Amino acid sequence: MATIAYADGPSAPRTAPQVVAEAADVGGGPHDVLLGWTLERHDWLADPDLTGVAVLAGYGVAGAVADGRLRALPIRLSAIPALLRRQPPEVGVVAAVRRDDGYAFSGSVGWGDVLADTAARVVVEVDGDGVDLGGPPVAGNIVAEVDRPATPGTPAGSRTADGTDGEIGRLVASLVPDDATLQFGPGGVGAGIARALGRPVGIWSGLCTDAMASLHGRGLLREPVVAAYTQGGGPIRELAAAGMLDLRSTTVTHDVSRISAIPRFVGCNTALQVGLDGSVNVERVDGRVIAAIGGHSDFCAGASRSDGGLSIVAVRATDRQGGSTVVPQVDVVSTQRSDVDVVVTEHGIADLRNVDDRGRAARLVEIAAPEHREWLRSRNGS
Repeated sequence: MATIAYADGPSAPRTAPQVVAEAADVGGGPHDVLLGWTLERHDWLADPDLTGVAVLAGYGVAGAVADGRLRALPIRLSAIPALLRRQPPEVGVVAAVRRDDGYAFSGSVGWGDVLADTAARVVVEVDGDGVDLGGPPVAGNIVAEVDRPATPGTPAGSRTADGTDGEIGRLVASLVPDDATLQFGPGGVGAGIARALGRPVGIWSGLCTDAMASLHGRGLLREPVVAAYTQGGGPIRELAAAGMLDLRSTTVTHDVSRISAIPRFVGCNTALQVGLDGSVNVERVDGRVIAAIGGHSDFCAGASRSDGGLSIVAVRATDRQGGSTVVPQVDVVSTQRSDVDVVVTEHGIADLRNVDDRGRAARLVEIAAPEHREWLRSRNGS
């Protein structure tokens, strides 16, 4: 049984495993798969015979993880290249565009370059309508190419930024020092941060979104955006055309030593839960896997070590069911408390630096949703 590993990200390959296996000439299967960040639910993900591993569980693979067809590994994004080198897959499939006589990674590099280098055989999924955003060339033992399916799987839904996100963004922006380099993610909170910025910044991030790209049009980018993935449309293409996008491997973007060496690096990440000790959960609630560690702990660790930098966790005070996102104790620790400097909700800023556990809890209660504060105080013994 061969392992077919898929490069990940918003432009991850769509081709079904059996088609990849045929192109790579490894037999008809069954074959295990290795999947990372998958934002589309493809029909083949519902195959009852699908087996393998998810290294970034989330929307696209949630069903297969929930019913046990895929095993979700708790692994940092920065550690996936080492995993691939220890256990090279038989087949790696990457999404690319044509460049001269070869191929270049399209909107997502991620750890795809390491996958192409380590896999015994590489299948390139060519996006004939794709735009070359300047990604690195695809190297490795390329044995076949396939056309990218024109019809995507069901995409993950995205929430439009609202007033709550705008207030969180305003509070985060108030913490950003002059000449800062920022990292933040997609979604409403990320869009709120981008809109609230009023001073030029650098961007060194796992993902470049349209919201980040829009900073260029506002004259707020000091230098090209460094990112491993892109998610967006026109603003991303315009950013690349202006020479302001530098697509890199996660071996660069998520390297904690590189991140921590950037002065005034501000990492801003979100959460499912924040414990009263400052620990963060981004993975599962009530036993249900929702997302993965991804780059959360990499960027929090790097930002907390940066000279003049700051590790921020920005989260809405309540979840979609109205429950508190500030909790007495997280379901699972994805990022340890020592790597979190500040927590922001729409109700305020909790600075956890130089504060003991009791002080941390008191400050976090004050930025929780008002209707949950007495409950939190009672659980904290105060």
